[in-house]
Amino acid sequence: MSTTTARSGLTSWQLKTVLVVLLSGQLLSALDQTIVGTALPTMVARMGAVDNFSLVVTAYLLASTVSTALYGKLADLYGAKPMYLVSIGVFTAGSALVGISQDMTQLVASRAVQGIGAGGLVVLAFTISSSVVPPRQIGRIQGLVGAMYALASLAGPLVGGAFTEYVSWRWCFLINVPIGVVALVAVGALLKLPAHRREHSVDYTGAALLTAGVTTLVLATVWGGGAYSWTSPVIIGLLVATVAIGVLFVIVERRVREPLVPLNLLRDREIGVAMVVTFLVGAAVIGGYFFLPVYLQVVRGHDPVAAGLQLLPLMIAVMVGSGLSGWLISSVLGRTKPVVVAGTAIMTVATWLFSLLDASTPTWQLWGSEAVLGIGMGMVISKLIVAVQNSVPREDMGTITAQAAFFRTIGSSIGAAVFGAMIATRVGTSEVLTTSPGELASAGFADGLQLAFLAGVPIMVVALVLTLLLPNTPLREDVSPWGEESHSERRK
Repeated sequence: MSTTTARSGLTSWQLKTVLVVLLSGQLLSALDQTIVGTALPTMVARMGAVDNFSLVVTAYLLASTVSTALYGKLADLYGAKPMYLVSIGVFTAGSALVGISQDMTQLVASRAVQGIGAGGLVVLAFTISSSVVPPRQIGRIQGLVGAMYALASLAGPLVGGAFTEYVSWRWCFLINVPIGVVALVAVGALLKLPAHRREHSVDYTGAALLTAGVTTLVLATVWGGGAYSWTSPVIIGLLVATVAIGVLFVIVERRVREPLVPLNLLRDREIGVAMVVTFLVGAAVIGGYFFLPVYLQVVRGHDPVAAGLQLLPLMIAVMVGSGLSGWLISSVLGRTKPVVVAGTAIMTVATWLFSLLDASTPTWQLWGSEAVLGIGMGMVISKLIVAVQNSVPREDMGTITAQAAFFRTIGSSIGAAVFGAMIATRVGTSEVLTTSPGELASAGFADGLQLAFLAGVPIMVVALVLTLLLPNTPLREDVSPWGEESHSERRK
């Protein structure tokens, strides 16, 4: 850490405050993701809207997908600390609104508000750390962050299950309020970052097009095969609209002065490949992760607390994979490619293992599958962010970090929607949350989940092949100063 301190120009105390900031964002994010999955079946059943249970997930993912790209750009223009405070504040307010929601409309709308805040929690925390810590050392820092995420994830299912079973599902969200307030005070008082002013303009047109395009795409994947046939005019119209909006978005981004998504950065091979891999991993694996707690409750018949306990091997494995790979990158390899390739291969195997799960799967097989997936996730997700951060100067750090999070989140949004559609095709969602576990298994919920994970296997194979195309670039030993050329330019 002393080397890091010397080369980043920060004192040991300042680096510790940066770490506290990172951990506060990870704590909020991890608790929310893991608590919600455990509470989801009870939430929608109490609201009397089991037919729309996937909206609780997709509304959050849709809002966080769009806001992620905006936070990264705004952080580059106005500073990471102010936008981080906004992110925490909006997320905390959204959590309170979810906790007091009285019907499904309020619940979905409040989850969208929460998602708008969540879009900045992780991406801005990593942006802040990468602006003061060299890429060679950031792996170690992110290993600690990954450990924090895993520890919070360990507590999340247990806390969520206990609240749902013994108090109220509403406290799964209200618990975020005091944590968010403490995080706001800590970040505001402790975090001191170097000031950097630059001329700026906000790409509002690009933001509007991005919102419209993501919305039409997610709606098509949510409704397709369920509410509407894939060949219905509604779904075809949504897909055509998505393509048209996408073309218009590219045209706008190539012409505006401050594009929301700098297309020139994506032409760098390391960045471009990493973004595609991030998207594929999100679609094939992370999208399905949201349905694991539901599988444990409605197929295997566990109560919320027991379902939370059943997820412990996955969370512990994420912590181990993240910590060990972070140490390996920082202290031994000095580069990310070997770890990313190995981790993607492990996740590919894990996706196949999850396609074998059904109502009669023995516990040891379930836990083993979770452990394999967790190790792979810990090795890949944050390390792809390190790879792209290593390729840009500091003034683009927020934007490129946000783009990595954006591609992962949009992949997760599509993946979650497709998983839900496949499950709904095999068994009506109204039955999923109202019949007994034995009837659910025979009705086809497990079959739908198997089919969805099986469809993810070839996607992960493509991701694995693409990781082989990543350049084996050494990580920088110091923090990129303002105005320094990108890594791709230094290679020329």
